[in-house]
This record gives sequence, C-alpha cells and structure tokens, in this order.
Amino acid sequence: MSVFKTYDIRGIWGEGVDLTLAYQVGRALVRHMKASSFLIGYDARLHSAELYQALAAGLLAEGAAVTGAGLVSTPLLHFTQMEQKFPAAVMVTASHNPKEYHGFKAFDATGGSLSYDKGLSNVEAIVAGLDSPSTIPAVHFPTIDGLDAYIRFVAGSDAGKRMGTRIVIDVSNGAAGKVFGALSKSMGVDALILNAEPDGNFPHHDPNPLKEESKVEAAKAVVAHGAAFGVILDGDGDRILFVDEKGKGIENYFLACLVSEALLARQPGGAIVYDLISSRVLPERVRELGGTPIVSKVGYTFLYDQMVASHALFGAETSGHVYFKVSDTYYTESAAYALAVLLRLLAARNRPLSELVAPLRSRYCQSPEINVEVADKQKAMDAIEKRFAKGKIERLDGVSISFDDFWFNVRASNTEPLLRLRLEATSAAIAGARTEEIRKILGA
Repeated sequence: MSVFKTYDIRGIWGEGVDLTLAYQVGRALVRHMKASSFLIGYDARLHSAELYQALAAGLLAEGAAVTGAGLVSTPLLHFTQMEQKFPAAVMVTASHNPKEYHGFKAFDATGGSLSYDKGLSNVEAIVAGLDSPSTIPAVHFPTIDGLDAYIRFVAGSDAGKRMGTRIVIDVSNGAAGKVFGALSKSMGVDALILNAEPDGNFPHHDPNPLKEESKVEAAKAVVAHGAAFGVILDGDGDRILFVDEKGKGIENYFLACLVSEALLARQPGGAIVYDLISSRVLPERVRELGGTPIVSKVGYTFLYDQMVASHALFGAETSGHVYFKVSDTYYTESAAYALAVLLRLLAARNRPLSELVAPLRSRYCQSPEINVEVADKQKAMDAIEKRFAKGKIERLDGVSISFDDFWFNVRASNTEPLLRLRLEATSAAIAGARTEEIRKILGA
C-alpha cells in the first residue's frame, strides 16, 4: 500500500518511509508547489530528525530556500508559517500513529494541507520518476524559533496574569512540551505536566489520546492533585482531549460546545464548522447560542477548507483537532488555544467542568465508533441504504441516514481498510438495538 495517503504521507519506517523518500519528497514538493521557500519542522519520533535533514537536502537540491523550526508541534509550525508568510511548510510527523510510523504533512500558502486530491497524487508521481540518490548530502540552513509569538497569540490579554487554576497536561512524550510549559507560565496556571520529555518510544502510553489507555495517567493525576481538569496531547501536539475534574473523558464535540459558547459571546452570529460524525448536540448548541453550524466531511483538509469558505470562527473534529480564526486572512489549528479558551470560560462561569458538560451529554446517547473490515465496501453501503431507505439519506461523506429517534453515518476510513460506523439515538436502548442491527448488515 502506498505511503501517500488522503491527507499526508505516512508509513512504517523502513517499509516505505526512509531517508531516500524524504529526499525525493523534498525535490517533488518544490517541483509541484513552485514555492521559493519552505519552513520545515519535525516531531519527536525516533527517525524524524534524520528525515528532516534529508527533506531539507531535497528541497535545497531543487533550488528552494529552507528555514528550519527544529523540534516543534505541528500547530506551532503552522502558526509560524502563516505569521511569517512562508509560501510552503512541511512537518515531519506521523501524528498520533504508533511509534514505528513516520511521515510528512505539507501546507500551502493558504495554510491548507496538501491532500491527495489537492496535489499529493502529483507529488507521488514525481517521486516515482526520480532516481534514488547514491548519497544524501549533509546540508545547513537557517533556523527560527516561533514559540514566543505563538504563546503571545494563544495567551492574548491573559499573558502575565495569575489565573492560579490547577490543571494536568499530559504531553505524551511528544513534541508539544515546550509549548504547554511556556503557555502555563505565561497564563499563571498551576500545571502538572506529565511525560514532557520528547521520546519517540512513547514509553508511558500510546501517542493517540483517543485510546482509553492513553487517558488513564492524566485522569488519575487530576483526581490525585485536585485539578480542575486535564488534557492529553498526541505525538505532534495537534490533537487534544480533555478529562474533567473527576477524571472522566470529554468527547471533543462536547468540548467544542463550550469553546463555541465562549467565542460566540464575543462574536455573535459567527459560523462554527464541525465534522459529520459529531454529536447532534454540537450544531443544536451552536444554533441556541446564535451561531451558524456548518457541517464538513471528516478530515483536516476538508474542515479547514470549509472554515475558509465560510469565514468560520472555529472548527472541531471528533478526533480532537481544533481550528481557530486568527485574522481575516488565515486560520490555524491550535490545541493550546482550545486550552486557553476553556481556562477563561471556567474562570468566568465558576463551575466545575463536569457540570458544564452534563447537560450536553444527557441529551442523546452515542454508541462507540465501530470499525469493520469489509471485503466489498460498496455492497455493504448499498445494503445499508436499502434497509434504511425510509430515512433521510445524505452522501456528503459515506452515507448518513436520519430518523426521528436515531441517526448514523457509515463511511470508508481514509487511513485504514475499514468501514466506520457512528450512531446516536434518543435513548441507550435504541442506540444499542440499532447499532447491533447495522453491525449484522456489515457482517461484524
């Protein structure tokens, strides 16, 4: 299977991803993007620093100027690119994947990522036509540090204040330790930072915060230290998941409701973008707050482009990605900004986080996402549509079908050979029964 995926380039080290590929990707990106200069950075994975150097060599070989950001989180790289007006950027990262994975994510001058449909297919073709280098030259290039500017953006008017809130931040031994350490200091937050040391072996838990085992350490620390809440970051610091003061995980669509409340109070009527597997609570709550909810296909590039098109204030993915409008000209993904917004909201409301989430969580019942390997995906999707033909059917991303008492989406994974099912209902009994019915149709 190709390492050129729907949203980025990603694969197992030594099995498709190596220094030769990094060098060739650098050359191919210059040819495809026609950018005169690139900002590049890398995450904490075991081979990312080597890939970063090889990527730079490829970019330089094609005549592009290269500036390095070093070991950074993906949001910090993206913010620095947009603030410094680099026409292109590349992050050496495999995001939340297990430790053996490595890869690359490219951003164009608009800040949008280079997806397969928006250019990675051409980059793949260019790479296929390149000879493998006999050697990859050692190269030198200037570096910059955008951390201070990023912290000023995130902290805003609260920089230098003493909020005093006690929180737990689990950096997951990834790339975001410096960002969250500096932000905590800037906002005067009493932060217990777990697993802050970058370590590509991810020795304490998987770098994917969606996994239940990844939340355990932070949840225990929150309860033990009487913290207001905790957060867990992924390997490159762009996904963020929250746990409340009781150590209970908070789904990102509920967190997005709270962020939307804070943002819409300052900018009434604004648009909020969400992915179509979010709970129905999110668009309902946005409307109640006077905002305009806008649905998007699942995935970074789709949600980011929808935000730009609708001039949205905020965008949220169920996976833990969050995006904010920085100015009239650009947007950025920022887990750190989501943390800052929630800190301000809790200070203003003076209520425990669990109490703010409870009325949102109690509206409907969500079934856990179910992933099914299906030999003939289209046949399975057709069977689903036939069985539920009386419902409202939409095909924005896979098939979404709605009835008065339940609604669900079945779509093909963009990163794995699976069909994914998400279902929500007005009661737990209905959710359980309908989920089992659909599982049987899919052969699960």
